[in-house]
Amino acid sequence: MATLLRAHPTLLTPTVRVMRQALLQISLLLLLLGLTFPAAAANELTIGVLALRGPEKVHEMWDATGTYLEHKLPGYTVHIVPLDFDEIHLAVRQRRVDFVLANPSYYVELESLYGVSPVATLKNRIDGGAGYSVFGGVIFTRADRDDIRTIADLKGKTFGAVDKNSFGGWQTGWREMRHQGVNPETQLARVDFLGTHDAVVYAVRDGKVDAGTVRTEVLERMAAEGKIRFTDFLVLNPQRQEGFPLLLSTPLYPEWPIAKLPHVPEHLAVSVAVALMQMPPDSPAAKASHSNGWTLPFNYQSVREALKELRIGPYENMRRLNPQEVLAQYWYWLVIALLLVLIAIGTLTYVGRMNRHLRHSQRELQLLNTTLEERVMERTDRIEHLLDRERYLRGIVEMVADVNEILITATSVDDMLKACCDRLVAHPDYRFAWVGLLQEGHLELAAHSYGTAEFMRNLHACLDGPPCAPSMSGNRTLIENDMSKLPAELSRAGVSSAAALPLRKDAYAVPLGALCVLSSRAEKFDQEEIAMLEQLAGDIGFAIHAFRQQSETIRLQQERISNYEASILSLVDMIDKRDTYTAGHTQRVARYCELIATRLGHSAEEIEKLKRAATLHDIGKIAIPDSVLLKPGTLSQAEYDLIKQHIDVGYDTLSRIDMYKDLADIMRHHHERLDGSGYPAGLRDGEIPRLSQIMAVADAFDAMTTNRIYKPRKEVRVALEELKALAGTHYDPEIVAAAVEALKEVTPPPVADQLPRTPIERQRFAYFFNDQLTRVHNRSYLQFLLQNGLPPSHKWAGMLMLRHFSRYNAEQGWSMGDKLLADFATYLAANYPDTLIFRVMGDDFLLLSPSPKDIDAERLKNRSPLKDTLVDVEVQEVDLSHGQEALQAII
Repeated sequence: MATLLRAHPTLLTPTVRVMRQALLQISLLLLLLGLTFPAAAANELTIGVLALRGPEKVHEMWDATGTYLEHKLPGYTVHIVPLDFDEIHLAVRQRRVDFVLANPSYYVELESLYGVSPVATLKNRIDGGAGYSVFGGVIFTRADRDDIRTIADLKGKTFGAVDKNSFGGWQTGWREMRHQGVNPETQLARVDFLGTHDAVVYAVRDGKVDAGTVRTEVLERMAAEGKIRFTDFLVLNPQRQEGFPLLLSTPLYPEWPIAKLPHVPEHLAVSVAVALMQMPPDSPAAKASHSNGWTLPFNYQSVREALKELRIGPYENMRRLNPQEVLAQYWYWLVIALLLVLIAIGTLTYVGRMNRHLRHSQRELQLLNTTLEERVMERTDRIEHLLDRERYLRGIVEMVADVNEILITATSVDDMLKACCDRLVAHPDYRFAWVGLLQEGHLELAAHSYGTAEFMRNLHACLDGPPCAPSMSGNRTLIENDMSKLPAELSRAGVSSAAALPLRKDAYAVPLGALCVLSSRAEKFDQEEIAMLEQLAGDIGFAIHAFRQQSETIRLQQERISNYEASILSLVDMIDKRDTYTAGHTQRVARYCELIATRLGHSAEEIEKLKRAATLHDIGKIAIPDSVLLKPGTLSQAEYDLIKQHIDVGYDTLSRIDMYKDLADIMRHHHERLDGSGYPAGLRDGEIPRLSQIMAVADAFDAMTTNRIYKPRKEVRVALEELKALAGTHYDPEIVAAAVEALKEVTPPPVADQLPRTPIERQRFAYFFNDQLTRVHNRSYLQFLLQNGLPPSHKWAGMLMLRHFSRYNAEQGWSMGDKLLADFATYLAANYPDTLIFRVMGDDFLLLSPSPKDIDAERLKNRSPLKDTLVDVEVQEVDLSHGQEALQAII
């Protein structure tokens, strides 16, 4: 009989299980009294651990327990094996482990399927407190989510959990939500299983899901490790259990057991259990596992009841009630439900009659909302289209620059043309490219890019037909968008447009050949793109002519270099003009470098090198996103770190070109400081190149004396005094002294005010400082003005505080509340055109004006969209003629 039970552990009755546990506990007590087994022969002992926070965390917490067991069990080598939620079943089934440490639901399932049995239960702890052998689940959301305060608020929300088989990370929370009237399977918008407890916490913190659940202690441990802040989260359905110190949302269940597999001898299981229960709370193993050691196995009946209720694990296939049984057991509930349905039908009939009176108004409102949405979507699409076009053209510029470099460095016509074609099709929208050259009056293929068989089969058809033949005969660029004029196989290969460009030694010469590019871009070829391709075709034609005219090689080489440098300088100028507040920055820095270096007595050659390096010193900013480079406010640390990368990007770009290598070294170190506080290498005095130190002073002086949207400029005198104060720590004292003399008479660019002037600047300003709902200024812009000083012309402020707006929102709905705010802001903008209007604190508005406004609260309500609503307005006026302190007090 015993053999049968061991072979089929699922046949064990609860009584037999209790007897086995009692025998095991008696054995443990005997061993604790000194009856130990003799040392076993050298053997391998493998413990599989469920990796609820990842494999690295398993080794961090449990390797010390393995070392402890090796010490307590001489002759045994203990291996700790992390197992994820999918691996643990396979490892137990294949007997790749001897013991398994897993959550209670896994233990119950493994006990049912494979006959594992517990030998000890973990005594967990945190912050050095007393141990506890129970745990539960924590259901939580972000603390700033005012719309989620109870478990009932989770309906319709997204939810994050660890794994569908994680007891503390999903099943306990699932059961509690059902007890609170929320069915996760039907009433949550989505449940994302993220693999680890840490991932769930981060997903809730970062707003990727609305709420989540983890096992108790996870939030406390992550906070202790510095990964999160408690104040960022709110625990739903908080529970307090005597003697249990952790955040809790669910009932408590027994802690993780360590269980032996059926093939493990009983004496070995007892030895392991005794060793674990003798583990001192202050041992390295207990500290690493954040526990107080181990205790006798707990009764896991509460876990079985939870799994049975959820019908998962070993209870997944529980018998379903047939309709007759349901009727017999729940007939009275069905009667009640039927009555409720009849009441609901009556209620719906009454509500339907009431709704018919509102439909006309709703249609008008829907029409207005639809029109507004269409306008917003149209504007958004236009902005996205402009951004996509800018990114596309930037890719063309990079491709042209690369091809120009190929033209400069090529040693033969064949290699040059092949490399140019391959670089062209590296662009994601170019499918194929080739070059044909005239040979005895016929266009012969000279080079082509890599491509599919469809392109290769149709090469000669394209060479002899459109668009190449008409382009050559007319000596002009030809764009063919009508794919019916090209081989049908090209259209099936994704080609939407073809461009043929004549290759000439100059703009007035007869063609030497043709460059043909096949594009798959839905928008066809852009006009600016065609212009750049024409310039590129001219450069290629010029290079071909140069190779054919060996006597003119030196002259043509120099001309290509000049063209390349002009492209680089044009790129620099384009970077400067991305922001009108810093336009001309590189030219001014070059001028200041020249004045300082001349004062220091540097040679004309060094001064020229310094000026060229200064002109290129910000070229790396091409890689900085507009949202950071053009941000009209103080940068965050992460944004500042991103800005600093422009040094390495610029150096990498220039150092690959022989003519710019010396300049790249000068440019690379112009942000280093004598005290080692600079970047990118943290160089100190004596390590920084002399010309880089001059550029650093010139760059700092221009930054101080030019205006920024987030910082007004300094006078020349003040800027020079600040440089003198930084001499010896940031800048070389000798260079600063020369700069004080050389720059004291310079005239910085005109002062710009703090407001946008051009349409582009206004669009950029709106991106950062406009309230997206009301289109008036937001609170961030007000804080920005208070920090940098209000416009001196604005002497009056008025605070318009909407009363009872929360009640209006509750009764009419959020969409109606949003519309009322937007309409009220539109009314203010139309009636106070010379006033700066800000939306602050959700439903309050602040007005800044050069002159006082006669605003009567009752008249304003009756003339504005607030009329006929329960919302009232309260007006509080502030005189700003004596400073902005009074305004700061009320906001």
